[in-house]
Amino acid sequence: MIITGSAIMVRSGTDKSVERKLEAFPQVTFHGKSNSGTDLIVNFECGDQEELESLCRTIRDSIPEIVDIGHIYVNFEDEIEKIKGGLS
Repeated sequence: MIITGSAIMVRSGTDKSVERKLEAFPQVTFHGKSNSGTDLIVNFECGDQEELESLCRTIRDSIPEIVDIGHIYVNFEDEIEKIKGGLS
């Protein structure tokens, strides 16, 4: 499992619309936004890195108001444990 702390950058004035559209993605938890409304703070919860990348592509393609998605924090703990388990 990968859990991120991420920022979704959106065009000015589209924050409420994007928030509503994000509700269609159960892997996304909305936490807040900047005063300007152009940066939405979310968590992504995915099974692995490939799923995270796919989800971000899908979200960008589905919500044209999104300018970019940046991951500020990524917890790879479960992925590291899988790798360690394979090396032992």
